[in-house]
Amino acid sequence: MRIGFIGAGRVGFTMGKFLTEHGVSVSGYFSRTPEHAMEAAKFTDTVYFEDVRELIKNSDAVILTVSDNAIRSVFESISELPELAGKIVCHTSGATSSLVFNCNTCQVYGYSIHPIYAVSDKHKSYKNFSNAFITIEGSPEHLDDVVQVFRGTGLNVGVTSPDSKMKYHAASVVVSNLVCGMFSAGVQLLEECGFDEESAITALTPLFRDNAIGVSEKGVVEQLTGPLERNDTETVRGHLEVLDEDKKELYIAASKEVLKLAKKKNPDRDYTEMEGLL
Repeated sequence: MRIGFIGAGRVGFTMGKFLTEHGVSVSGYFSRTPEHAMEAAKFTDTVYFEDVRELIKNSDAVILTVSDNAIRSVFESISELPELAGKIVCHTSGATSSLVFNCNTCQVYGYSIHPIYAVSDKHKSYKNFSNAFITIEGSPEHLDDVVQVFRGTGLNVGVTSPDSKMKYHAASVVVSNLVCGMFSAGVQLLEECGFDEESAITALTPLFRDNAIGVSEKGVVEQLTGPLERNDTETVRGHLEVLDEDKKELYIAASKEVLKLAKKKNPDRDYTEMEGLL
């Protein structure tokens, strides 16, 4: 399968580079900003296309690596092109389903291909892209073919359905973006204790990193420690007394989820008082 990219941002750079390095044929790039497409083509040793029709003509599948709010408009701009008829069209949004490609007047096969992976640097993120989990959903006709493209590179791939996309994406946000908010809250609390920001980050980073590694290696239940797990109501009560309302709300919401894990880890322990405290 020969793949072309419309859009040349971080995801387009990363996915194109990873695919070419793992033997997948990439036709090249088209972008509304030609300089970006030229740079992506050079980076991936592929081709820059001045005309989107030529990219589509030279591709079996087209991946729209554009912002979520641009997917529909970009697709509409190419949907009536005769070159697109019978082609596979994909996007990489976590929240938008493949149904965005439903079209009454054109015949395409639509798919969502979402990497559960933080693509932070267009020139470097491909190096660890093998750690990504790829979730795919879309038309049944070529679903196995699309899955095999990514599975063939050694990536872990899962298949989901269009109606679960928003909840699926929420799961990714909870363990990625929202964790950044939790870390920031911890830094702010240390700053209230007299730390400067740099020192607070330095102090918390080993704890944060090792905990993440422990979760990935042992699972959340086995990794769980702390006052909630050991049913230390006195310490939790003390925490609640010193937190402002915003931090207290965050602490309680997260603690209720942690308490569910504590009950799994210690099924014979009575957490009734802790539940009342929260």
